Amino acid sequence: MIVVPCGGVGRTSLRTMKVLLAPHGTRGDVQPLLALARGLRERGHEPSFLVPDDCVRWIRDSGFPGEPNGIDVAGTFGSRGAAVASGRWPWRQFVDVVVPALFESFGRIDSHVDAIVGSGAQVAAASVAEQWGVTYVNAVFCPCAVPNDASPPPMVKTQALPRFLNRFLWEWGMPLAGLALRRSVNGGRARLGLASLFNPLSHLTRHATLLAADPDLAPLGDDAPLTVIPTDAWVLDEPQPDLDPRIARFLDLNPAPIYVEFDSMNASRAGELADHVVAAGHAVGRGVLMAGGQASLGQDLVDSEDVLVAGELPPETVLPRVAVAVHHGDAGTTTAVARAGVPQVVLPHVPNQYYWASRVERLGLGPRPLPVDLVTADVLTERLDRALNDREIRGRARACGPVIASRNGVPAAVEYLEELVALPGSVSD
Repeated sequence: MIVVPCGGVGRTSLRTMKVLLAPHGTRGDVQPLLALARGLRERGHEPSFLVPDDCVRWIRDSGFPGEPNGIDVAGTFGSRGAAVASGRWPWRQFVDVVVPALFESFGRIDSHVDAIVGSGAQVAAASVAEQWGVTYVNAVFCPCAVPNDASPPPMVKTQALPRFLNRFLWEWGMPLAGLALRRSVNGGRARLGLASLFNPLSHLTRHATLLAADPDLAPLGDDAPLTVIPTDAWVLDEPQPDLDPRIARFLDLNPAPIYVEFDSMNASRAGELADHVVAAGHAVGRGVLMAGGQASLGQDLVDSEDVLVAGELPPETVLPRVAVAVHHGDAGTTTAVARAGVPQVVLPHVPNQYYWASRVERLGLGPRPLPVDLVTADVLTERLDRALNDREIRGRARACGPVIASRNGVPAAVEYLEELVALPGSVSD
């Protein structure tokens, strides 16, 4: 694999590229690639998608060809919500069912592409690109997804570790995680006529990796692999729809409410957690606006004058009108709230979210994170009170907002893909 930094070729006139975007995971793993697809199309290229079944309609409604990979991620979260929320991911199901399905899904689509871009838990695409003889690029949205001494691997909750220990955990943790995947990945590779891999995860580091994350929110360690190319976060820049009259009325009645989002996550104590959030909102004298999506949080609540359980909300329209955001701490939500200049209270569920929770606290954009299993109305009230009344937190959030909102890494990512595909010898090996 030959990798060059952005700018090596420049914005020359290139032939049209056919790029297959193959994210696997929740909406947060898919949406950045939808932003990338729009950037590719604006440059005259032809992006298409292979996505979880529950995302196909969304992709097609957005104007792109999209095929299902045979896995309903939203249904998985719904049926295995307690395990997911507590960090006990159903690993056996992933290894025995999901990985083979990911390999099989590529056999149902056109292989005549120039490049494949994967993200999330897409562990088959690199091998498929190798078999097809095309370029493979891995997209990640958090520095904790690539080896570097600035952050530990994503399964580690503790973030305040010395750099030497982060490096140690990467050196020993990646082989162990790769060992757990080896049987299922090599089974898929065997069906493709490819040689077995000793460590499927280390194999990914041989390919170009685009890190789409804001450099202030999520800086990359200096010792990251040279194959990792950082860009700004990939923002889905699109016209925001008019607010639903029900939501507009709620915002008029409750100026600067508390915004709550646990999209793509299913809390093990969802009903109890929702009750704690509402009680904390009442304690600080604010209305509570709960975003919908794949989370079950708030599904048993009854709407009232100061509590509204909504569906998908347009973040660019809603977030600037709230006083504070309470969320689970994924890359997309953390970045969206920061772009809006709003303080945030992070309730991390699973290990990779502890990275973002830590960054919010370190940057002074919110109070100390509160793991979801420790949430009570009283403790959450204390966190909300600080986020609402601490002048330093509110000032830093306001100051960072315009800076982060001015950035979008999509153009740089598109340019890099153009350069990489144009290079001789850039196909996967």
